Amino acid sequence: MINSIKQSIINKLLKLYPEYTIYDENVPENFEKKSFLIKLIDQKYNKRLNSKYKSIISFDVAYFSDKSTTEIKSDCLEVQLNLIRTFDLIGTYRALNKQATITDNVLHFKFDINYSEIRREEEIKMQTQQTTTNI
Repeated sequence: MINSIKQSIINKLLKLYPEYTIYDENVPENFEKKSFLIKLIDQKYNKRLNSKYKSIISFDVAYFSDKSTTEIKSDCLEVQLNLIRTFDLIGTYRALNKQATITDNVLHFKFDINYSEIRREEEIKMQTQQTTTNI
């Protein structure tokens, strides 16, 4: 499920910024600026009735600007505004609790995604047993 959600986030980012590089969880040493990093922050997973489960997943999408030092802040603010406005629906998932902060010239856009699932347990089959009643 998490990979499906991440893929939806990647697709949304590629639609908004097709020329940017997108990294998943780790940034290589010589990474390209003008890129995004998608990172899973937290997951809460609770059992509901029967085989139903509810989960809340928190993501951090970091944006690394390629602008000069004097233009980084305005570039991050522009991307922040665009992400906050367009990240309502991510594929079939709804982004909740959207927050954005700029720390050390890196934009961190954080949001939660709620989803529910039904897990199917393997079917338990009864075994037949033969009994003898000879007395």
